[in-house]
Amino acid sequence: MIGNFCGDFFQSLEVCAADFSNHWKLRATAGGRGGKNHFRVRSSNRNGRMAGRRSGTSGSALIVVLWVLLMLSMLVASFAYDMKIEGTITSYARNRLKAQEIAQAGISWTEAMLARETPNHFNTDGGLALEDGEDPDMALAAYNISRGIGVSNIKKDLGDGSFTISVMPEESRRNVNTLTDQDWEEILDQAGVPKDKWDEIIDCFKDWIDPDDNHHLNGAEKDDEYYTSRGYEPKNGPIDTVDELLLIKGFTPALLYGGESPYNQKDPPLRGIAGLLTTWGDGRVNVNSASRDVLMTLPNIEDYVVEKILQFRSGVDGQMGTVDDGFANVQDVISKTGMDPRLADRITTTERKFLRIVSIGEVKNVKAGIWVIAQQTGKKMLPVFWREELMQ
Repeated sequence: MIGNFCGDFFQSLEVCAADFSNHWKLRATAGGRGGKNHFRVRSSNRNGRMAGRRSGTSGSALIVVLWVLLMLSMLVASFAYDMKIEGTITSYARNRLKAQEIAQAGISWTEAMLARETPNHFNTDGGLALEDGEDPDMALAAYNISRGIGVSNIKKDLGDGSFTISVMPEESRRNVNTLTDQDWEEILDQAGVPKDKWDEIIDCFKDWIDPDDNHHLNGAEKDDEYYTSRGYEPKNGPIDTVDELLLIKGFTPALLYGGESPYNQKDPPLRGIAGLLTTWGDGRVNVNSASRDVLMTLPNIEDYVVEKILQFRSGVDGQMGTVDDGFANVQDVISKTGMDPRLADRITTTERKFLRIVSIGEVKNVKAGIWVIAQQTGKKMLPVFWREELMQ
């Protein structure tokens, strides 16, 4: 940009100088046409003509000076603009790097929280008894995680930025590899999928994960045109990530993440099922941390039971994120909410073998995030899935 401007600047000066030179050549040529008699004039006329010539010279020189000043001003403005752009880019890159490192610090904070001894002493007002200098947020998070209760939006300042941590048992979602037909029907119903599409979607999923090439009634195996035209075959094994569902016939981006219905444009948009699913855990749902939508996918669960789960798991004070949160065990859930006892083997309250950890680092409105699925073994945290993403 600056190089082009400099070229244009000197080219303009060259044109200006040429015009100035041609102007005086024309004046000189006009003066020579009269021969000797042209200069035989009275002294007063000669002086007036010389004064006019000096006036014209001064005016032309002033124009050249003004052009030079204008060009120099534009050149300086261009330099200043480029410097501002480069400074902004450099500042953003520096803040982005800081945000990434701070997000990593959030993961380290979580690892330290999971490795610490679970506090189990309480003071007279019912809160956790803390030692001098102990981080109350870390103590409370460790206490709740040990009981299968997720923690969210813990914010900690670090340098000129901050990180925000959320830790949830992955069992608060439905394991897609363990879903029954009835589970799928509840999930597809929540997503807004027309009922006449359910059988095809469910059978195509089962053909993808089963170990053989036998067709389910509405399914698709490797000889189906959907797969032959795309150059791959069904996996014949459990899926590894929720995104893998997009490879299966019938599973569209709108079905997975929400969006315009691919079945009928007049239908309401699909709500998406990815947020309900996981590929980790034993298939039981942790009712201490599952969302309303996930709880509603449990077969034959009543709306009022879900409302009571959400009410009672927030404790006596009615606030999540305190020491009295959560159900003690499955029997506690059934007795307090009136849940059908036949669902007892479909739920859990303390299972937390896998944890979903989200750490968002922020520096001056620049954010970077880290998403981790970690397997917790004793006091150790083993990442089994890791994703980093710039958010702004």
